[in-house]
Amino acid sequence: MFLIERRDVAEQVVLCERHERVRQAELPDHLRAAMGRLTELAEQHGGVAGPTFVVYRNEEYDPENLAVETCLPIHQEPAGPVAAMVRREPAHHEVFVRLTKSQAAPPQVGEAFAAVADYLEQHGLVEADAAREVYFTDFVAAGPDDPVIDVAFVVK
Repeated sequence: MFLIERRDVAEQVVLCERHERVRQAELPDHLRAAMGRLTELAEQHGGVAGPTFVVYRNEEYDPENLAVETCLPIHQEPAGPVAAMVRREPAHHEVFVRLTKSQAAPPQVGEAFAAVADYLEQHGLVEADAAREVYFTDFVAAGPDDPVIDVAFVVK
């Protein structure tokens, strides 16, 4: 059983990397590399302004072909060219569940996505954007029972 929570998220300027074909087995390495690149870029633009979040853009789950957008909020919009996409993430409301490091892997992470989706259906809520994972702490340094990510759905 998961504790379902809600929160409001303010508008953010984010650096992003989009990758259309990431295999589930390669996802941890892919995310570490993307987060590292975005963190380096963020330091050139006022620093990190919030937790990294990973948006899953697939219509249907396909473990061999994930569309992944890794985003990192920054303090200021870049004045010139940047080696990543820059966009504004609109203010929104999220329904989410918090997971420990030991839960942040298949099959538990999939069960968390299903639990949040079921909550939306039971409460008549409608998704406004793709589901995401919010990484709010150092995942690598965390212990197995430490909270590390939120599985979140953006709702209207």
